[in-house]
Amino acid sequence: MGIPTTTGRFAVKEQASGWGTAETSFANANFVEAQIVVPTPTQSTVQADVMRASYFAPTRLAGGKGPTEVSLTMPLHGFSTAAPTDHPTENPDALLLRSALGASVLGGYATDVTGGTNETLTVTTGVASICGSAVMAPMGSTSPTEYSVGWVKTKDTNTYTMQNKWALTSAGVEQTPDSSGTVYGSGAIYLTATQPTPFTLEWLGSTANVSFRFFDCVVTSATITLNAREQPTLAVTVRAANWTNVGSGGAPSAAALTNRPQMPVVMSDNGARVVDSTTEQKAGSVSIAMTSTVADEMNYDAPQGIARFVVTKRLVETTIVAPAAASSASNLDNPASLVAPGTAAGAVQIDAGTTPGRAFSVLIPSSQVKELQALGDANSLVSVTSILECAIYSGDTTDGSTGAVMNTPFRLAFL
Repeated sequence: MGIPTTTGRFAVKEQASGWGTAETSFANANFVEAQIVVPTPTQSTVQADVMRASYFAPTRLAGGKGPTEVSLTMPLHGFSTAAPTDHPTENPDALLLRSALGASVLGGYATDVTGGTNETLTVTTGVASICGSAVMAPMGSTSPTEYSVGWVKTKDTNTYTMQNKWALTSAGVEQTPDSSGTVYGSGAIYLTATQPTPFTLEWLGSTANVSFRFFDCVVTSATITLNAREQPTLAVTVRAANWTNVGSGGAPSAAALTNRPQMPVVMSDNGARVVDSTTEQKAGSVSIAMTSTVADEMNYDAPQGIARFVVTKRLVETTIVAPAAASSASNLDNPASLVAPGTAAGAVQIDAGTTPGRAFSVLIPSSQVKELQALGDANSLVSVTSILECAIYSGDTTDGSTGAVMNTPFRLAFL
């Protein structure tokens, strides 16, 4: 019987020694559950184009082992099953997304919240570098306590002003932060020109003698899909410059995966929403596609002739499918006024989950429509499809440290 294509486990871990040196030891925290296409290790064969007598096969030499591509799809994971007691930790999902987008910042946790308005948060002592990052604050007049995600646009002493308003209650009433409780910070990953740090991907097959280690890896594409009534998913394509057949260590044992909870199903009862500066938007499906164009840097000194992968371009596109509304103030669901390409669509925020440790949020602080909105069919209902790009943005202001996240064109966060 052949080896099943989706059975096994994989781990990802950043290479502490950089390019050329694989990680060989993996903790339980490095593993995650996913559907993975069986990695197909490749090695080129080289022949000289010479004249030979008769029709004998030419002399062949073994060439380099890379590059190899590995694809996987998995539920989007949080980083804690319990309410965090400090700043977030980076889970495997965040590591993969950081490789696609460029960089990340962990922080924002605080226990000194004092209140706020429908779009601000006040604390006793402001975090100097908080501007541009996401936080999750407890909302007042809710029992049990409900949380909402906000992205800090302006920091002024101990007051944070958000890009968009806090979430509405189920009755449509605007929420304001509680005067006590905990503000949960975020692992904010943002689009930048920073070159990726390589990581190692180890795949343990379903039999004891099947184990492959792919290293000098980067993510070339990552797609997050958020469909109503479904679980959020992350699909990733990984490009590896080298690999080795470990030869043993497969047949993985069961793992509790307690520190990697799956994100809840996308619906408002679980805190899912799409919102801009004017209103909460309607959406039945959201897809966020992140792609990196990479070039192979060839070098004699590299074990397989590829010294590293150099990112030459990154691109993010967000596709939102919304049920059409007969009369709407929204940019996303009005069939009578389809938005033209290049039209500004404001600061679009997408939240999925509001439970600390297993929540997720996306922000395009200045979005624009890529192409003419399209009418379509979604479950036999008229729908409007909008494709949004990340426009130039420079609206974040602070009286503290100018953090790396400030004024970046695209951000996502695990909270």
